[in-house]
Parts: sequence; C-alpha cells; structure tokens
Amino acid sequence: MERSVNINGQIFTYELERKRIKNLNMRIRPDGSIHVSAPMRLSDSVIERFVSDKSGFILRSVQKINERIDNNMRPSVFETGTRVKVFGQVKELLVMKGPRNGAYQDGDKIGLWIRNVDDQEMISKVYNKWRAECLKQKVLSLCDEICPVFVKLGAKKPSAIKFRTMRSRWGSCKPKEGVITFNYNLFEVPEDCVRYVVVHEFAHLLVPDHSDKFYRYVQMVMPDWKEKRRLLNEY
Repeated sequence: MERSVNINGQIFTYELERKRIKNLNMRIRPDGSIHVSAPMRLSDSVIERFVSDKSGFILRSVQKINERIDNNMRPSVFETGTRVKVFGQVKELLVMKGPRNGAYQDGDKIGLWIRNVDDQEMISKVYNKWRAECLKQKVLSLCDEICPVFVKLGAKKPSAIKFRTMRSRWGSCKPKEGVITFNYNLFEVPEDCVRYVVVHEFAHLLVPDHSDKFYRYVQMVMPDWKEKRRLLNEY
C-alpha cells in the first residue's frame, strides 16, 4: 500500500509492505522510489514516526539520485531544445528536416538531419548511432595514448577493444584473453572520467584483481584517479 510523508513541505510517497520480519526497514530504489517493510502487527503510528525520523536520509538519497539522473541527461523525447550531455558538457538538440539522416556537433548544438522529423524512433536511431560513433572515437583515441604507457610497464597490447551497453559497469577486462570492453554510457560522463576508466581497464592487463598492487599501477599513470572516480560515481 502507498503512504505519504511531509518533509520540509515536500510530499514523498512511499510503498509500505508488511512482512513476517522483526524490524522496520527502509530502502531507496535506484529510481528514487521509497520502500518500507514493516512487521505484520506494527501500528501505523510507529511506522509513520519511523519514516519521519528518516527524513534526512530520504532527502539526501533522493537528491543524490536526482543529481545522477540530471548528470546522465539521456533524452526520452528528441526535439529541438532537448538538452543532452556530451562528455560532461550540456548541449542542445537541433532537429531539422533534411534529404537524408545524419548528425553533427557545432559548439553547444547537436544538429540532427532527419527525413521525417515526426518520427521519434528514427530520430532516436540517428542520435544514438552518432552517440556510439563519438564514444568509440573518443575511447579509441585514449587507448592509443594510454596503451604504450602500460606496455612499458609490462602489459601486452589488448587483443580486442569492444563496446556495449552495460548496466552496472563502465568497463570490463579479460586479462587472459586480452579483451577490454567499454560501456556506451561513458558518452555522458566528463572526458577525464572516461580517461580514468581506460586507465583502470588497462591496469587489469597487469593485475586482474583490485589489490593494492593494481591501484599502484593506476596511481603511476593517473595520480588524481581518486578524484576522477568520485566524479564518475555521480553518474
């Protein structure tokens, strides 16, 4: 069942689920929704007081989630004026009718030439194709720069650089096969954060785990990696 709580003038709705448990629990889901699980016979007043006492936690958590959503800035509707992020920089879409589909970047504008400007699916495909090509170009350029550094440290050149959309990782490395994979969603994060992910995955060619030795290599190549990782986590 749904309940609501007033926190500093803001109304937050939460889902209340009664279960065979001993203690009250609260969880903020990745989409910002609030879930409360409570013992079967616990009174409503106790539950409401528990939620109210968690007001600070709720505000901080929802704010952090909203910031991440704003940082990602991936459009659901593609039209002139829609704001997107390109390597951490806010840009605006300019959707125009054209003889053939295509995309380009000009300053703070992303121009999309579309045969049928009323076809949202087509506009989405054109934008995402351009987005993927830009991400590949950026990452491969960084790989060309960073790979020789790790080769000097004793790493073998990767056998393949791949790209795909991943839900929970920015990149992955299979050291034995020499395959490094990068997440297409890196397109929205600042370039310095993309660089950190490239350094991180190349370091796995030397050390497969996240031991102190691994981070010593990361530190050698990117002394400010902790700062970049903190920024990356905001996305």
